[in-house]
Amino acid sequence: MRKFTVLCLAVFLVLGCTASLCFAQDKSVNVGRVYVMTPKSGMVKQFEEGRKRHMEFHRKNNDTWSWLTWEIQTGEGTGSYLSTTFGHTFKDFDTWEAKLGAADAADSMANLAPYLTDNGDNGFWMVLNNISHPSDSMEPSKMAEANHFLLKPGREEKFIDAARKINDAIIKSNWGNAHYTWYMLVDGGQQPHLVLLIDMNGWADLAEPEPPLNAMLEKALGRMDAEAVMHTVNESIQREWTETILFRPDLSYMAPK
Repeated sequence: MRKFTVLCLAVFLVLGCTASLCFAQDKSVNVGRVYVMTPKSGMVKQFEEGRKRHMEFHRKNNDTWSWLTWEIQTGEGTGSYLSTTFGHTFKDFDTWEAKLGAADAADSMANLAPYLTDNGDNGFWMVLNNISHPSDSMEPSKMAEANHFLLKPGREEKFIDAARKINDAIIKSNWGNAHYTWYMLVDGGQQPHLVLLIDMNGWADLAEPEPPLNAMLEKALGRMDAEAVMHTVNESIQREWTETILFRPDLSYMAPK
């Protein structure tokens, strides 16, 4: 079993902010936006050059928000890119749009749109801090494993409660020295959609920690409670899939601290 599946059953998600996706997130702020961009066939180089020019637009306009770019390397979205910004409230987006929205859209049309397919997507996500275990680092991780969970309608509360119990057990046991963040989709797609983002330094981090999750949970919670928690998690999931993403600092913009 991949570490993804193991940890998925350990915490809860939806796109939110860890040092990985959000960069220096205020723990009291938990709203972000994620854009999915897919270059046209044969235009990856042109897209990346356009992305660099667009990030220069943010720099020249003294944007106070950071925009991180991630390249999807495995899974259904392989070859696409994610543009993410986090650490905001919903009201913040109105303020940003009034200041830079029109100019940003125009620059995107000039530098990005010519090289992108029509398969793009975007949505608002919220971080679930109470079941996350992020790193103390203020820098994005080199890579991350994104674990997507489409839940059965009406099962959110039970799933979150089970995820909280697993998260508590992981922290108590210091299991696998893992750092992760859970996100929940708020607007922009099929719901309830949760994402568990696990920090990675390299491909070796895909290996399952020792002891296995079930053994760790049984020791921390007792056999009966551990089995009950895992049953709740498994019964709540309608569909799940994974992808590995690579942080691209060359295609990102870090706002001045």
